[in-house]
This record gives sequence, structure tokens and C-alpha cells, in this order.
Amino acid sequence: VLAYSTVSQLGIMFMGVGMGVFWAAAMHLMTHAFFKACLFLGAGSVMHGNGDETDIKKLGGLWKEMKWTHATFLISTLAITGIFPIMSGFFSKDAIFHGVHHNHLHGLEWVSGFVYALGLLITASTAFYMSRVYLLTFTGKRSPEAKLAHAHESAWHMTLPLVILAFLAFITFVYALPLMPRTGGGTQPVFENFLSPVLRPAETVARVAKTVQLDTSVPGVGDYAFAWMWALAGGAAAAFAYLKFFPSRVGQPVPAFARAVRRTALNKFYVDELYEFTIIRPVKFVAFILFRVVDALVIDTVLVRGTAYVTEKVGLGLRRLQTGDAQAYAAIMALAILGGAVYALLQVLS
Repeated sequence: VLAYSTVSQLGIMFMGVGMGVFWAAAMHLMTHAFFKACLFLGAGSVMHGNGDETDIKKLGGLWKEMKWTHATFLISTLAITGIFPIMSGFFSKDAIFHGVHHNHLHGLEWVSGFVYALGLLITASTAFYMSRVYLLTFTGKRSPEAKLAHAHESAWHMTLPLVILAFLAFITFVYALPLMPRTGGGTQPVFENFLSPVLRPAETVARVAKTVQLDTSVPGVGDYAFAWMWALAGGAAAAFAYLKFFPSRVGQPVPAFARAVRRTALNKFYVDELYEFTIIRPVKFVAFILFRVVDALVIDTVLVRGTAYVTEKVGLGLRRLQTGDAQAYAAIMALAILGGAVYALLQVLS
């Protein structure tokens, strides 16, 4: 889950770079480094304290037994989802969405709206599956199938890095605050001001080339609130699904609809199967036809082997004229001369 979430967060960063929100994309790269490192190390701490258990459905209730791991994991989860506003991920991600919404590609103005809607969908889905991980791991009751009856907190040299990373995942939100003066009037975020000497040439190129119409406005309360509602909806959906509707532990009865949803999620929404039927198999079929018809038949048989076959047969035919008998050669020459003389005589007489 954590590895797949990195893919979506990288997608958000490239979304910002592609739409000209360079500073926000770079800031999200930084904030993502803090809360994602904390999440991965937190997952390692959970495994260490639970006998190397990796199935979150066999965990549960760890907030009582792993307080430091729980607190840091919760902070990082809130940071990556943006459910709690005063978090670095909330500001860096929503700054990207603000720029994506207000910047426009020349000639492709509809792209900004489409990418913005896609970003909001990513926000809701991220909040859903990360809330699911947190709820199944740290809340509820411990599964009877767990390897250990009771978990234990990791040692201080494992929890200390978690505390440091969780603190950085929280405090770096100040870099998104519009506290620095902007050239030409107004204010700009601290991180944008810090990167302006590096990013100004790229912004100049974008303006001169007229590829992106850049908007320099700062996200307002309404911009943050709208994106926050999507994150809150995703987290609320996960809480409802895994605390009220879906059984969250192994061994409990599961409704048919819940089984279907779980099966779909376990099969990664059948994205691999979609690629298999829409891309891989058609490409392999076309490659097979090209191999059999173009490569094997036309190139190998007709051109390569056909040329050799024709050359061989022509050579065998011409070989019959080369007997090696001097008398035969003289007779042919005499017949040729006689034929020429007869032709010349007929021309004179006519």
C-alpha cells in the first residue's frame, strides 16, 4: 500500500511540473520525503513489534501497545492525506491543485480542469486507502490469527527517527505560507521565494514560448477548503467502511458485496487484466502477424531465400552452355558467322 501510494504522490508532483507549478511540486517532493519515510519506518516498527507480521488484517488495536509508533504513524497519515489542515502535505498538495486549476495550457484550456478533477480524485482515494491502513492496524481489536498475542513497542533507537520525521512532516507546512514579498507587489510562499532564483528561468521560458499561462495568485481559504473536503470524504468513507460496514478482521463473516469489493481491491481493480486485454494481447497479435507475414514470408522467403533460389536456377541454366568442348565452341561460332552472312545477304538482295 505504501509503495503504491508513492506512485500516486509522484503523479501529483509531475502534475504540478507539467502545469507550471514548479515550486509546489518541489515542496511536495520534500514533504513527501518526510511523511513517507516516517510511514515506511513506522511499518517496519509495527512488523518488529508483531513478530514480523505483514498482514494488516491480522493486526488491530496497536495504539494501546505501540504509542510512539501509533502517534507518528497517525501524524504522517494525516500529512499524506491532508485530512488535518495544519500539515505539510495538506499545503504542498493543495498548492499544486491551486496552480493546476488556475494555470492554462495555450490552446488546451480544458486540460487544467481535467487534471484538477483528477487531482481531487487522487486526494479522495489517497485519504481512503491510507485511512484504511491506519484503522486496520491501530484501531479495533486484535485478530485471533495474529502471530503474537500482544505487541511491544520498538526500542528508542527505532522510535526516535519516527518522532523526528513526524515533526518534520508537520512543521514544514510553514514553507507554504505566503510570508515573503513578491516582486511587483503582493506576497508569495516561503518555499517559492527560496526557489525563485532557480525556477525563474523556467517560468520565463514558459511565458516566452506561450506554452503555459502562469497564475501567481496564492491559494485562499476557499481553495484549501474545497480540496480538504475531498480528503475528508475519502477518510470518512474509509472510517464508515472499515469501522461500521465491512468486517475488518480475519474470521468474521463478510457480506457478499464486501467480498466483491475486497476481491476487486486485491486484484488492483483489474488494471493488469485491462492492460492484458487492451494492450498486451493486441500488440502480441500484431507482432505475431508481422513475424509470420512480413518477416518470415516476405523478407526471409521471398526476398532472401527467393533471391538465392532465382540466382541458383539461372546459374544452372547458363551452366548448360558452358560445356568446356572447344569443337562445340568453334561450331557455335561458325554457325553464328554463317547466320550473320545469310542475314547480310538477304538484306542486300532485298
